[in-house]
Amino acid sequence: MRLGSWLRILVVMIVAMGMVLSARAQIGPYAMFSLGHYSGLGVGAGTSATQSGGMTAYGGTFGAYDDLLKAGPVKLGADARLMIENSANSTQYGNKIAGFLTGARIDANAIVLPFRPYVQVEFGAVSTNNGTQANKTSSFAYQAQFGGDFTLLPHIGARVEYGAGQLTGGTSHTLQSFGAGIVVRL
Repeated sequence: MRLGSWLRILVVMIVAMGMVLSARAQIGPYAMFSLGHYSGLGVGAGTSATQSGGMTAYGGTFGAYDDLLKAGPVKLGADARLMIENSANSTQYGNKIAGFLTGARIDANAIVLPFRPYVQVEFGAVSTNNGTQANKTSSFAYQAQFGGDFTLLPHIGARVEYGAGQLTGGTSHTLQSFGAGIVVRL
């Protein structure tokens, strides 16, 4: 083959690669200020193992989602996130919640409004200190998050979210989260 033929093949391959990559799923890293509320039997300073209590911690949630399949305005994908929340309370230990969750996501583009609602269900591990000890204990966790991204600029959106789920172990505890932040759609 001559050099000209190789160049044509190379150009066709580059154009084809560009078309494939442009049709690729949309990745969206995000960062949110978050508030986690953990409640159940024995949770919180001064709460006995048979009493119901709760604790709240503030911090950040960081993650990314990827829209893997598209069907019109509906997109199916995956999300992975890291939560790190900590705040002081009346004890020397403070309130601590830290964890990693990943799972499935569905979102929809609102055709008229610059709003993209979503729902996702995630599983993972979350560590807490119940507000009563220095060390954290880890538990299997699941949570459903409901939220929306509001377009600010073409690839930047504001995000608000609410999540509810449980930590399982010897006793199941409720884990709620509230978040607001920024998402960048690449």
